[in-house]
Amino acid sequence: MLTQLLVAIPITVLFAALAYALGMVSWSGAAGGAIVGAWIYACLGPQGFAILALFVVGGSVLTRIGYGRKQGSVTAQESGGRRGAKNAIANCSVAVLCAILASVTGNAAFAAAFVASLGAAFADTAESEAGQLSGRWPRLVTTMRRVQPGTDGAVSFPGTLAGIGAATLTAALGFWLGLVGSGGDAVLVALAAFLGTVADSLIGALNPRLGNELTNLVCTFVAAVLALMFV
Repeated sequence: MLTQLLVAIPITVLFAALAYALGMVSWSGAAGGAIVGAWIYACLGPQGFAILALFVVGGSVLTRIGYGRKQGSVTAQESGGRRGAKNAIANCSVAVLCAILASVTGNAAFAAAFVASLGAAFADTAESEAGQLSGRWPRLVTTMRRVQPGTDGAVSFPGTLAGIGAATLTAALGFWLGLVGSGGDAVLVALAAFLGTVADSLIGALNPRLGNELTNLVCTFVAAVLALMFV
């Protein structure tokens, strides 16, 4: 792992610097992302880092699509779409833990849980960003009543489809890279990732005061635990 870490540091620092230069992350986000990326690369190699890169790049692209329109409805990601260290920690802490456990124990289930956790983070972002652009009033997941866009726990049909797509894409990449053992396991990992976003919506609706970071952490944790149960 130490050798991998020495290789990982310059690669992840370069990636973080590029992400900052392209407006994907803030300075704190670049620093936090470099640390997260280094641990993931050290534990799971370039395959694990590729899953992280899919989430970072894919999430940033989705955030930028229609950003001006989202600003008009006061639902846009703050700081011009740049994500900070809090976002990196909330979305990737569980993934880092799974990567470490996969490396230390050699248990392939933890690699699948790693994919599911980042798949949930990507799916949650996709649901939020696509839902904001749909032009439809979302509904609160607990009561199905219409609510303002951006309300904690709100869901929409276009957002849900986008979330399923993001979870499926992440699981498929994990399978192609060898982090998920079989096609059947990839389906289960995608399901776990999507269910993580359902948990996120439920918690947001039931206790909106928890804040976005904590609900994101729960989202990825639920996805990882379900993947461990399913695979």
